[in-house]
Amino acid sequence: MKEVHINYSGTALDYKVASHLASSFASSTLGVGEPVMVAWHDKQASRMSPVIEGGDINTRWHDYGESHGGKLAVDINGDFDFIFTDASGFDVLGPSPLINLHDQAGNEYLCQINALRNPKQPNEEACVKLEGLNTKGDMH
Repeated sequence: MKEVHINYSGTALDYKVASHLASSFASSTLGVGEPVMVAWHDKQASRMSPVIEGGDINTRWHDYGESHGGKLAVDINGDFDFIFTDASGFDVLGPSPLINLHDQAGNEYLCQINALRNPKQPNEEACVKLEGLNTKGDMH
């Protein structure tokens, strides 16, 4: 796996800015035709994806990314790490029946498209709030 370190000194660096920088770099990297992020680590917030219960937050995300086709590892300022694979060989399955939407307060939801009353506004019948799920997956 190719590893790259990017030093960034622009605007305040948070996950959103760092992931955009890493994705932009991955898009322009030879050998990663259609980059898709398979794992990431936010050291400042002690978060990783995928979330692996009981996994070491400092290494488990990397092991996962490497074992799931990781072709490129991008480190931003030593605070954020991202692993990308090349999705150009993946089959296209067609349109998804799911969509991510945000409400007026900025909360993110995963919604069933065919159950939405308004295709741009989440509702309880069609959506699950992505942050703050309880064990039953109910919205609260």
